[in-house]
Amino acid sequence: METYETGLKGEEIAAQYLSEHGMRLLEHRYREKTGEIDLIMEDGDTLVFVEVKARFSCTSKGDGLRAVTTAKQKKIAKTATLYLLKHGWMRRSIRFDVVEVGGEDILHVPNAFQPGGMIF
Repeated sequence: METYETGLKGEEIAAQYLSEHGMRLLEHRYREKTGEIDLIMEDGDTLVFVEVKARFSCTSKGDGLRAVTTAKQKKIAKTATLYLLKHGWMRRSIRFDVVEVGGEDILHVPNAFQPGGMIF
């Protein structure tokens, strides 16, 4: 599978998994000049920005999580800020999750990171 197709498949699986666990999908592949957020979900009153890492080849569990570097976290946080501003939701409760999809395994890490120095 090509990288783009792998990413799309992983995002589809992650969105379905999170929906089955009570979350509601608001946006898929949300783009701003600062970057892209794979999924934006609602978990009750909390807005959740989700980074999906699909690893269908032979890799160790957690490899996808390690791929969400500090630089990637900053891009996601900046894009999330623009999303919040655009919707007038700066006072909403938010969190940043990572979902690793690998074959039959799904690893969901709520609050996987907190952007340093940013106030929401």
